[in-house]
Amino acid sequence: MIKTILLLIFEFMKTGLMAVGGGMACIRFLQDMIARYGWISAEELANIIAVAESTPGPIGVNAATYVGYSVLSPYGAGWGVLGGVITTLSLISPQIAVIVLVARGLEKYRSSKLVNDAFGALRPAAAGLVAAAGWSVVRSSLGMGFAPFHVDLVPLIIYAALVALMLLPKLKKIHPALFLVAGGLLGAVLQL
Repeated sequence: MIKTILLLIFEFMKTGLMAVGGGMACIRFLQDMIARYGWISAEELANIIAVAESTPGPIGVNAATYVGYSVLSPYGAGWGVLGGVITTLSLISPQIAVIVLVARGLEKYRSSKLVNDAFGALRPAAAGLVAAAGWSVVRSSLGMGFAPFHVDLVPLIIYAALVALMLLPKLKKIHPALFLVAGGLLGAVLQL
């Protein structure tokens, strides 16, 4: 169990340090962890993303908490809670350290061409990570799995219908969260 805890700390600290671009950038790292350790299933990850996107808080933090809880909960509920706390702190600690260091250095080197170029170089990398994560969410939610040309039509039809309804002039005054809830309920009823 100690080995598992240390591995969780290492993996989530690495994710927190390398996932530039926000919570969606963490998804690619989570997919890698699933492939290597099998801590959760790809379906569970898709569910985490769906729930994390519809609840307050960053998606990466919500996912880290869930994974930590899931991995250590077989040892007891208290261990599961500890796992959630450990993975969450492991994910955010490097980010806090980087923010503190960057904030201190940015004031000093704000006008430096090298610093501005470095931040400019990070933008495409962050965009690429977010785009890859978005594509994997789309593939998973449409039932595409690993077969590139297989699409489950029911989720696609639900998605298209809800988007079309949101765009209707008479329904534009309805809050988008209600459409999200409707899609979630339809998915639950149809067991998608």
